[in-house]
Amino acid sequence: MGTAPRKLEVVIPRVQNPPPASDLNNLAGDLRAVPVPKPPNLGDFVKDEQAAIALGKALFWDMQVGSDGQTACASCHFRAGADPRSKNQLSPGLNHVSGPDLTFKTGGLNHQLQASDFPLTRLLTPGVRGGLDPEADSNDVVSSQGVHWLAPGLDPLGFSLGFVKARRVAPRNTPSVINAVFNHRQFWDGRAENVFNGVNHLGTRDPGAKVFRADDPLLPIEVRVELINSSLASQAVGPILSNLEMAEPGRTALDVARELAKTTRKVARRVEKVRPLALQKVEPTDSVLGALSRWPQAGLAVPAYDQMIKAAFHDVWWNSKRLIQVAPDGTKVVIDHPDDDPATEEYSLLQHNFSLFFGLAIQMYESTLVSDDTPWDRFRRENPEATDPDLNPWTNPNPSHINRLALFGAHLFNERAHGPANVRCANCHELAEMTDASVRRINALGPVRIREGNVMDRGFHNIGVRPTEEDLGAGARDAFGPLSYTQRRFPMAPPATFDGVTVTKGFGVEGAFKMPSLRNVALTAPYFHNGDVRTLREVVELYSRGGNVAPIKQTDGTPIEPMSVPGLTADETDAMVAWLEALTDERVLYRRAPFDHPQLFVPNGHAGDDTSLADANGDGFADDVMLEIPAVGAAGGAPIPGFLEGPFGPPGSP
Repeated sequence: MGTAPRKLEVVIPRVQNPPPASDLNNLAGDLRAVPVPKPPNLGDFVKDEQAAIALGKALFWDMQVGSDGQTACASCHFRAGADPRSKNQLSPGLNHVSGPDLTFKTGGLNHQLQASDFPLTRLLTPGVRGGLDPEADSNDVVSSQGVHWLAPGLDPLGFSLGFVKARRVAPRNTPSVINAVFNHRQFWDGRAENVFNGVNHLGTRDPGAKVFRADDPLLPIEVRVELINSSLASQAVGPILSNLEMAEPGRTALDVARELAKTTRKVARRVEKVRPLALQKVEPTDSVLGALSRWPQAGLAVPAYDQMIKAAFHDVWWNSKRLIQVAPDGTKVVIDHPDDDPATEEYSLLQHNFSLFFGLAIQMYESTLVSDDTPWDRFRRENPEATDPDLNPWTNPNPSHINRLALFGAHLFNERAHGPANVRCANCHELAEMTDASVRRINALGPVRIREGNVMDRGFHNIGVRPTEEDLGAGARDAFGPLSYTQRRFPMAPPATFDGVTVTKGFGVEGAFKMPSLRNVALTAPYFHNGDVRTLREVVELYSRGGNVAPIKQTDGTPIEPMSVPGLTADETDAMVAWLEALTDERVLYRRAPFDHPQLFVPNGHAGDDTSLADANGDGFADDVMLEIPAVGAAGGAPIPGFLEGPFGPPGSP
């Protein structure tokens, strides 16, 4: 609460009159009023939801999950659900349509990011979209370091200096997992499907994805499963197999099961118990895992993941004494005993179905990471209706929970004032979820839409941050076909009309990325799919000029309608930033439950610099600079610092 800055008296008269109440229906509401999406058949798989959440939290934070024994899912999502590290966080243009661009433009391998490196995109005329400066522009991406190239020889993607391999860096910036449960699909390109098939990220696109079910423990049978509203489960099983993120080349889900789940293996192959979180301490007051803590010792009191799986999931998915034998061609048969054929592999039912358990457990944990108590949420709880007079900053000098400048910024965000199509920020950052890629929005309106002559995937937009050919996003294809729902529906050509509107341009899916929520956005820099800018002011300025690239085209020349150019004043930009800062949940800022967590150790680059990598033991892998994130319990801890601040900033950072 408090009186708005004096300059607000200058800002407000410059804009149009307050929008009518009908225009405020799209103004972001209280997220607590939105049900958390959940698969309706979850009870067919999970018998104890709290046990499944505990399993998911342990797996998410456990460094043993990575092939190197040091990389957890949380290694890239430990601060506000995202990644604040700043050394060895650059990736070159790996997703370029003509093939990977392996040349760094901003610094180099193992570069220490500085404020002066941003924005990555350098315009030919500063502040004006269109041409890019060929001398200063960079197509690098600020992302997250994963594992080294865990195979013989130098890294084929160039993450090596001399004969020393650095950790690889993924080709897109890491989005926050907080509130990700509201997304219909996951990853920037949407490749993690809404339907989880129990095996991989492909959903119904992979007809061969099957698990085994043992209604009779003596007769497990192969079945297909489908859990809707489960894109988080689809997403979870991807990075553990990615050699850019967590895996050695060729790692399979069954390999992960073998490494983490102690069960029967071939004769003479000894398996050690893997204690959950064996390398990490857990606070006794942890909101989920506290009762299992062995503080001050590392690890949970449960000696193996098998026990946690059995406590969480129905017996039919893991209880059988028979084994599943997998031949080199992928053929599976159920047998009673391991054989001596070195070409085949045998797995217990629990091992074979490990992806099902892993995906659903992590989804259930991440479903608790809902940030719904921001100052804006509290304000909207008290003013839920579009007709509430306190929503009006022109007449409300002292709004509760937020200041008047932030309330004015919310109106700028929502008002229909930009361009001939009346485009507004809230058209894409919709409703309480603050994204049109939400489960609620797509279930209500469908996954395909038309906008300004382009037919496209709802929730995925090419806003001209970078040229389309550098990364096709949702317009890319994989071995199963197009990622885009639009191109799956219209595989040959765009339709002449859609929803009664003429398609005057064509597809608008290439270079389109999932629209992120803006909740806690002040804590998750850098921004956009490539980590292009460092501050919220730079974000607002990019939107104010209508993006960086214009015109925007698909690779075949099809035009994509660019953003309009609202041309915000400096004072209006201040108001927009104030509004975005009002979307910070203090529980996230202070890591209070449910955002508390176990201890974690993460690499923040390597000893050395852009020109040399230290390799003290001569194993060919660059020496990590490991930093500790201490365990924090339900009551939380000190506020997290900003990007390029604190221990993950450049030397000497505050």
